[in-house]
Amino acid sequence: MNAIRKLLLQHRAEVQEQMLAARAKAAAPFEEELRAVNIALAALDGAPLLAEEDTPLPAPKTERARKTGLPRGRIKRSLNDMILAALRAHDEGADTGEIMESLERRWNRSFQESRVVEELRSLAEGGAVVLERGHWRLRAQPDAWTGQASAQGVAA
Repeated sequence: MNAIRKLLLQHRAEVQEQMLAARAKAAAPFEEELRAVNIALAALDGAPLLAEEDTPLPAPKTERARKTGLPRGRIKRSLNDMILAALRAHDEGADTGEIMESLERRWNRSFQESRVVEELRSLAEGGAVVLERGHWRLRAQPDAWTGQASAQGVAA
């Protein structure tokens, strides 16, 4: 399974390289047209025409978009949060190897086993997880309404 994963990761990298090359090739005609439009605008504004065709025109000034206050991109998560999410996906519990595989598969990140075990131990000391028969499991939290242990585990 590890060999298949490596092959898929390599293929993904090759496809991404091909996408970048295709985007650059597709953008070339538009860049030439944009250059021609910039020259025409400069002529209308009374700017002198360029003597050399290779001399680039200054890029038109654009107003920067205002920030909306919403973060863009991925949500930054701690290893602690990622481990809890990985354990939520394993109702029957998971050993350290399975947890590491889940982290790599879900977040495309690999961690040293010692670091993952250290985080698991700190979670166990905090009462969030428990080690039973070699498998780490989420400790069942009591439901706020009934007081009974819920099957959901730790809330996200």
